[in-house]
Amino acid sequence: MSTNTVEAAETLPPDQLDFAFDQQDLKRRTVQGSFATMGAQAIKFVVRFGSAAVVARFLSPAEYGLVAMVSPILGFISTFNDIGFGQAIVRSPDITRSQVSSLFWRNLAVSIGLALLMALGSPLVGRFYHEPRTVGIVIALGGMLVLSTLNMVPNALLKRRLQYSALVIGDLASLCAATTVTITLAVTGFGYWSLVLGQLASSFTMVIITFSFARWWPTAFQRETSVTQHMRFGRNLTVVNLATYFSMTADNMIVGVVAGKTELGLYDRSYTLTVQPLNQLLAPINQVSIPLLSKLHDQPELFRRSYQTMLRLALLATMPAMLWCVLLAQPIIRAMLGPHWTGAAPIFAWVCLGGLLAPLFSSTGWVFTTENRTDEQMRYSVVSSLIGIASFAVGAHWGAYGVAKCSALAFLFLQTPLILYIMTRRGYIGRGHLARTILPFLIASPLVAAALYWMRNVHKLPAVAGVLVVSYALFALILFLLPGGRDLFQTIRNLKSSFRPS
Repeated sequence: MSTNTVEAAETLPPDQLDFAFDQQDLKRRTVQGSFATMGAQAIKFVVRFGSAAVVARFLSPAEYGLVAMVSPILGFISTFNDIGFGQAIVRSPDITRSQVSSLFWRNLAVSIGLALLMALGSPLVGRFYHEPRTVGIVIALGGMLVLSTLNMVPNALLKRRLQYSALVIGDLASLCAATTVTITLAVTGFGYWSLVLGQLASSFTMVIITFSFARWWPTAFQRETSVTQHMRFGRNLTVVNLATYFSMTADNMIVGVVAGKTELGLYDRSYTLTVQPLNQLLAPINQVSIPLLSKLHDQPELFRRSYQTMLRLALLATMPAMLWCVLLAQPIIRAMLGPHWTGAAPIFAWVCLGGLLAPLFSSTGWVFTTENRTDEQMRYSVVSSLIGIASFAVGAHWGAYGVAKCSALAFLFLQTPLILYIMTRRGYIGRGHLARTILPFLIASPLVAAALYWMRNVHKLPAVAGVLVVSYALFALILFLLPGGRDLFQTIRNLKSSFRPS
């Protein structure tokens, strides 16, 4: 397919669900999409941290804690709303327009019911936390469920078509809307409502953008019997999402109940400061991983090489930053949130330590989804959830700090090794392939950590940022001296050909 053909494909009729790409076009779109997403994430990183620094000076930890009390409940309900139909649309090679519309209407009916359920149950949330202000927050955030469902199909179609530029525009536009609303309301004295309304503004903006680019509208609802396999796929992912919710957000509930809203505010800010940048660093890879691997499901060797390349890039993007956060937690927290948040530093360090292996853990989802092994992923997720909850319960004895420490250790030494064992039992990615992929990073990490340890006593923001640059440079240098690392840099050099017209 030529470049002109690709450009013409962007103007196909709205009933066209997918485009046909040859291998060169697939590579070009994937690489360009990754770099476009990377540029957007750099902008988002600056905007998010800048807005967080501004808003944190107008809101107290207790106000953050109010919204954090509701977040686990919204996350729990959202697991039943995100029933995997979007992933089914992305990976299914032969899904039809009528099937897509059927999945949309079914998901929309579920989301409206869940939003009503949240509104009716909001008084119980206020009684549970002994905090009446959470009632209004629950009702307002229930509207996000409906907005997320409206966004489900057009977002999935854009991924399926590899139209990453549209997704990037949606991300940036929604972030600008959220930042503008949140800062404006925080400065003018709206308190915790600035956080709530900022999230709603982000979701609403994303819906407008994705529908504009996808050029898709649902047809009238029909009882479509041929969506059974997609619903089964969605059921498995729903259980995965439910287990993930308990594994990743039950800690907020435990800290809120056991330690109170002030410690919960410290814990939530530490967790958010880790997860948001981590997600942004991984976004360029996560954005393209499932659409790309889905199109390679019948080419095992190319599937394997693509997985290894994406995993290496994800580890290179995140590991130096996580090591920096672990070793320089105190000056980072002081610089980003102010001196009254220094109690969050040790919590932040432990959460970041767990984040070291987050790309490895995340990559297993690419494999399970694209190899149609969500039944295995579902069973593992239940076990992982139980391990995570047990770690929260043990750590709760020492408050928010104990929860962060125990959950990080459980993630590093129990949950991640277990899912890697299950993933490599069969399929395209074997244990030898995985070991050769990650070994250079396991060698580089302790060496970089030792160097950062001697540079940890910095206080000025420029010096703190300088250490981050050193972390990346030293990590890259060590990788370059190792055989597996040199392969990665050779791959990066070869990617430049993807920017040339085909």
